[in-house]
This record gives sequence, structure tokens and C-alpha cells, in this order.
Amino acid sequence: MSRKYRLLALVLLIAAVLTGCSGSTEEKIYKRVHSKLAGLESYACEAEIYIKGNKEPGEFRVKQWFAVPDKYRLEVLEPAIMKGKTTVFDGKRLWIYYPYIDQVFLAEDVEAESEESLFIGFFLRDMLETENIQHYMEEVDGTPALTLEIPVKGENRYFYKQKLYINAKDLTPIRLTVLDVNNNITVGVKFNNFNYNPVLAPDLFNSEKASVSMVYEEWDASGMFLQSLEDARDYIGFAPLVLDAVPQGYTVDIIQVLDGAGGRALLSSYKSQGDSFTIIQKIYNKDGGDFKPEGEILDLGGRTAGYSEIEGMRKVTWIEGNIQIDITGNISRGLLLTIAKEIR
Repeated sequence: MSRKYRLLALVLLIAAVLTGCSGSTEEKIYKRVHSKLAGLESYACEAEIYIKGNKEPGEFRVKQWFAVPDKYRLEVLEPAIMKGKTTVFDGKRLWIYYPYIDQVFLAEDVEAESEESLFIGFFLRDMLETENIQHYMEEVDGTPALTLEIPVKGENRYFYKQKLYINAKDLTPIRLTVLDVNNNITVGVKFNNFNYNPVLAPDLFNSEKASVSMVYEEWDASGMFLQSLEDARDYIGFAPLVLDAVPQGYTVDIIQVLDGAGGRALLSSYKSQGDSFTIIQKIYNKDGGDFKPEGEILDLGGRTAGYSEIEGMRKVTWIEGNIQIDITGNISRGLLLTIAKEIR
């Protein structure tokens, strides 16, 4: 064999080996991605959304929450004119909150499918229902990514196929796109700060919470501001629990008596630079039955409490006698639970 042909044969052999290694690497990444996505129960993230319109495309920045199999919440952050608009799907019905008129509407003439293309959870559902799955490696936003490609259910020239791009290194979703028959993007979602399987507040997908953004209670904010917890006793009708000691570095920010549908409640807020926590105490209304903690169940020194998180905000709730205590804050889980154990 001449030197020329030996060199050509060597080049072809190396190419074949490299191709085999590349395929093997892709399969390993696919198995890792498949295992990660198979364990998805919930997620939270920020997202930049592009929707191709008839005249001009729509562009939005939103917060997303999703719980398997089909509950979701979407809050608009930008553009400013739509900020606060919230969509909540509880698995059966779709609710929309319009902040500029402060009204929540049941969207009886709108199906949840109209927004399903924005959520990874529905992509995974469709992936399980089809045998036509393609996967391959490519670079997305300068990052090596595994692309999962599946058809869109039904025949629609504008919604023809969908792709999910997964970071090959940390297995976080990068983008989700829907393409038409001409391979043009009709819907695009770029994910930021993606959080796998966070503990979500049980009422996050309830219609009555659609108007509450990252907050847990709806109270009339025009209540009385007071100087101390002692002063509050005369107005709330019960003896409030107090902290053994305020955490180091924190100071009292607000003490307020609030009027709500179930009676008066006491709010005390504490802050330290950018961190803060709030304690809300109220008489537990037993009309709804015995208290049942929701979320992650914890034992706080003989107290059974429910714990949940939403995008860095943490909450713990329990009943002390006939008083319901909710502590909410952007503080660490450890500090929040320490505070809960020390309030008496």
C-alpha cells in the first residue's frame, strides 16, 4: 500500500473513532438528561419569552412556577404596562389577574393549551406520548447543549415541532422553542435562574392567590401602626407570641394591626440591611376544619409545622393553641426555623 493510501486510511480510521466517541458521549449526556428530567416534580425560574405576532413580535420577561403534572403560575415582570399580570392554572381552570383594574377573571373562553408551549412540564408530557424523538448535540448561546426535538401534537403549520435545549454540563434548561413548517421560531423561551424541584407553597396555584405576588396573606394595609407588641394587645383580642430575642443585627421595622376577613391579625416585621422577615399572628378559623400543615412537614420542638419556598422567599406555618403563626422572609432556612423555635 502506497504512503498516500496508508495516510488516507489512517485519516478515515481516526474519523471513525472520533465519530464513535462523539456518539458515545452524546448518549451518556442524553441518559444523564433523561434521568434528571424524569425526576422533575416542580420548578421555578425567570424566563424571557418571544412570541411571533401577526404584525410585531411580543417580548416579555416573566416568573414561572410549575408542578407536575399540569399546575402552573406565570407572573409578568416586563413590559411595565403588563407588570403584575398573573396567570394561574390549577389543573382544571385558568385564572387571570389584571393588576391595573385589580380584578381576577376565570378565563372560560381560553384553554390552557394556549400557554403550554411556554412550560417545560408540558414538553416532557408530549415527549412521553411520542416515539418520534430526536436528540443531538449543538452549541446554544455559546454553551454545549443537548437538543431534544419532538413534533407538536396535531397538524398546525405554525406550531409544527418543538425543541428543548439542555446545558450539557449542569443539565439546566437553556431554551424552549416552537417552530413552524418552515423552521421559523414562533415561540421562544429563554430560561434564567432555573431551580429544579423547589418546595412550593401549597396555595401558589389557588385562584384566590392569583392577585398576590410572592406574598402569603391578603390584608387591608391601612391598619394601625404601633410602637410595641404590648401596645398591640389592646387591639388584637389575644395575647401574641413574642421572640425570646431578636436575631443579632436585626431591628424592628413595623408593628401593625391588620383587618382581614377572619378578624384582626398582628404583623411584626424585622430587617437587617437587605434581609427581612415578617411574623403574622391571627386567631385560627376552625370553620375550615382542623389545621393541617402543608408543604414540607417539620417538627419544631413539639410543634408540627408546614414549610415552603417561593423564589428565595421562605415560609413556616403552625398553630399554637388557637393562634396561627406564619413567618415569612428572604432569610436562610436555618435562621427562619430558629426564629420559629424561639417565638413563645
